[in-house]
Amino acid sequence: MEETKKKIKDIIVKDLELSIRESDINDEVSLYDGGIGLDSIAIINLIVELENQFGISFDEAEINAKLFSNINTLAEFIQTKTNSDVLK
Repeated sequence: MEETKKKIKDIIVKDLELSIRESDINDEVSLYDGGIGLDSIAIINLIVELENQFGISFDEAEINAKLFSNINTLAEFIQTKTNSDVLK
């Protein structure tokens, strides 16, 4: 799970080109306003990068504010998706 969190943080910092360091991102900090400050366009870009780098697909029904509330919830979701893909 820690590797997944690190990869998510790496995507946020490098691929979304935010002026924040990976070490500054706490696993519980909000990805939205009041936290990292991702807007809807940044979230869409994050989804695309997560799909590409983790080899997963987000169904429309799965995309919600709670899922992207912080690194922990996102990492748990990705772990579930990658584990379920392995079982197929």
